[in-house]
Amino acid sequence: MAGFLLAKEGFNFKAIIDNDLCSIFINELSPYAKFFGVTFKESNEHVKVSVLKLDNKDLLFVKNNYFGLSAKVTETKESLDNLIRVVDWNAANAILKNYNLSVGDIGKYRPLEIFYDHLRVSFDKGCYRGQEIVARMKYLGIDRRKFSTLISEESYEIDFRVKLISNKICYKGYKIFNCSVNRDDLELIKNNPLVKLIL
Repeated sequence: MAGFLLAKEGFNFKAIIDNDLCSIFINELSPYAKFFGVTFKESNEHVKVSVLKLDNKDLLFVKNNYFGLSAKVTETKESLDNLIRVVDWNAANAILKNYNLSVGDIGKYRPLEIFYDHLRVSFDKGCYRGQEIVARMKYLGIDRRKFSTLISEESYEIDFRVKLISNKICYKGYKIFNCSVNRDDLELIKNNPLVKLIL
């Protein structure tokens, strides 16, 4: 329904979420909030995001062997120094397979179709709506498709075997995008001379 990050401050939690998904997030969780004495309040604070080396001490919410991503809530714009471009942020998220849901994605994908079973779903604790089907697909299902990040030359035309999930990002002479690929076709796509990397 929505992708978000949680930042803990004392006894409060701040959800870092796309503005377009905020009301959907609150509506989905409100029926459960009364059981735990939780209330929701929208705020207009700012989020400072960074692409960092792994030796950086800031909290990395997702990473690979080379870099990670950090996000912090800040009250003033003045503290937003060393800003990065949106295209840099989007490219880094795509490379790390951290797919950010948009309004058009609501209810469209199961967690394993967009790598959330690795990044955002716990199979060890808690209950949530749809848990049984998600766990069944994780442990008993046959996953014939692989959520991937494809980095290619700009001239590469999307192969019919590739199901595009995210928008294509044109970045430093390359196209970067998230997609779903049939596992049997992975090697064939990797061998295309215009494809530089598939993760």
